[in-house]
Amino acid sequence: MNKSNELKPQFKKEEPIGYLEDDWVNSLSSSPEYFKKLIDLVPIALMVVRDGLILYANQAYVRLMGFEKANELLGHEALELYPSEYHLEIKNRIKNIYQNREVYNPPMELQAIRRNGEKFFVEAESVAVIYRGEPAHTIIIRDISLRKKVQEELRKSEENFQNIIREMQDGVLITNGNQILFANYSLAQMLGYSFPSELEEVSTSDLVHPDYRAASRERVEKVMNGGGATEHAKFKLLGKNGKIVDVESSCVSVLFNGMKVLMAVMRDITIQNQMERQATLNDKLATVGTLAAGVAHEVNNPLTYVLGNLSFLKEQLDEMRVHTRQKNPLDTENQNLLTEMGDEVSDCIRGGERIRDIVKDLKAFVRTNEDEVVKVNINQMVESALNMTYHVFKQKARLEKDLAADLPFLMVHPGKIQQVFINLIINAAQAIEGNSPERNKIRIRTGRLNNNLFVEFTDTGKGIPDDILPRIFDPFFTTKPIGVGTGLGLSVCNEILRHHQGSLEVQSRLGEGTTFTVYLPLHHEHQDKAAEPPVHAGALQGRVLVVDDEPGNLEVICRSLNKKHEVLKALSGEEAMEILKKEGDRVDAIVSDVNMPGMTGSTFYRIVAKTYPGLEKRFVFMTGGVFSEETRSFLKSLPNICLEKPFKFEDLLNAVAQCGQTVKED
Repeated sequence: MNKSNELKPQFKKEEPIGYLEDDWVNSLSSSPEYFKKLIDLVPIALMVVRDGLILYANQAYVRLMGFEKANELLGHEALELYPSEYHLEIKNRIKNIYQNREVYNPPMELQAIRRNGEKFFVEAESVAVIYRGEPAHTIIIRDISLRKKVQEELRKSEENFQNIIREMQDGVLITNGNQILFANYSLAQMLGYSFPSELEEVSTSDLVHPDYRAASRERVEKVMNGGGATEHAKFKLLGKNGKIVDVESSCVSVLFNGMKVLMAVMRDITIQNQMERQATLNDKLATVGTLAAGVAHEVNNPLTYVLGNLSFLKEQLDEMRVHTRQKNPLDTENQNLLTEMGDEVSDCIRGGERIRDIVKDLKAFVRTNEDEVVKVNINQMVESALNMTYHVFKQKARLEKDLAADLPFLMVHPGKIQQVFINLIINAAQAIEGNSPERNKIRIRTGRLNNNLFVEFTDTGKGIPDDILPRIFDPFFTTKPIGVGTGLGLSVCNEILRHHQGSLEVQSRLGEGTTFTVYLPLHHEHQDKAAEPPVHAGALQGRVLVVDDEPGNLEVICRSLNKKHEVLKALSGEEAMEILKKEGDRVDAIVSDVNMPGMTGSTFYRIVAKTYPGLEKRFVFMTGGVFSEETRSFLKSLPNICLEKPFKFEDLLNAVAQCGQTVKED
């Protein structure tokens, strides 16, 4: 082998080099045999090199490198024992001793090559010595393969650990208590950040909502000081731009990059909390709905006879005014008084009819039968929704209506579609800032487009930003302040319309307003332009049995029918059966309440059908509300007319007239 000239020492041997002049070293240099024997006994691998050649290797070094005898190494270039990628660094370290007059090179990690070609990791350090009277350097080598293996396994373990938590669906945060050392993508996305690295600029405490910082700090200190893990706890985090996120978290003490740190695993429960709140709200709404239906029933009964008696009073006042005019045309004072009284009664009637309409709308809105599909007039449904939301927008904006005439009927769930209309009207009102009806407006337009009916809701509100517009139908997405909205309104509307094979479209311009358009498809069998023309009572004189457990209702209904018919009255189904035993087929129509104590209207109907076959066709039902599925199914299964209280007495007379027509046909 050729010697490497560049490794020759560049100083004279008599020049002192650090501790080379130490008496102990000199004694070794003067006693080479003693030195050799001593070093051979040392269990540390060691060799002496000069000019790049191996001059000496102890037994530990010979065994380490896989040789049998030291002679196999002597005279060989030391660099041959190391892979080429380390040669430059080794040469620089040798120069450091010979040229830079350094005594010692600190440990470095590198690979060595055994006799059989196997590579393994070692730690080498070198020191300047005088060997046999000439400058040289001693290289001390330790086998660190096991240590490197453990370090590599640890590195892989930590790498796998980071890969695992990086891909976890739950948010993961590693902190030393103050600084965020690691965050995964799930946590970044949960908090509204694009990359986990953005969280490194946020302190751990700033990540927690102020209301929960004290409790969070206590949990962190407990884990950091005592180790172990914490129980699951619920609290709030602060995300990007103040985004509030509800989380459920647990913490555990772990080692990360050799440090004792805290790892927190956090699950986003914002939607879960919102769903729980919505479920609670739904329960409350269901309770309110049941209560409203009951109240509506109780209101409808007295309202029926209040409106009936007001109508009679109005008629009587009109008759008195005509009579007074005929008998005493000069008595203008009484004429004016009767006119004024008539106007006041008319106002009372209008007020009562408004109560009737509101109660009717409320009953439709809280109706619990999800599968009930009925024929509706879409313009009437818009009017009903406006009646129920008038108090919301009346001070904020003026209302403009453009309702197309002669639209076909639709077969829909009226309560559900009304819910859509109500939500959209309320949204329109909430989009308008301030109370300025002279400046702001809500415009509602209906019409037909191809095979669809549409309802258009336009407001002059603040509009929706372009970046938010695609998300407005997402469940729980809302731009309203906390506590004002749940973010479910539009998504529920969308789902209701999807169930009806319809759609909801939106157009908006920031600062100018928004238009939501509801589309509902028409089906051929439901495209009739109008309901069947009513049969007018005319001059038909018949015998009518009226059954109602409410005395006030019974009296006013009988009074309204007395003008054209002979009326029999009963306060119960049992009493009505006693009348039928005497009258039998001489009854032309039976007007019966549905909800009665004892014998209900449905039971009364079935007994009559069995006892007097054919007479059941002459039933007209009245109801202030349907509370059971059994009753609802019963009424739907019959062709008989059912009037909802409080009804118009003209409708009652027409229904009875239809029964009279049935008598003629029979």
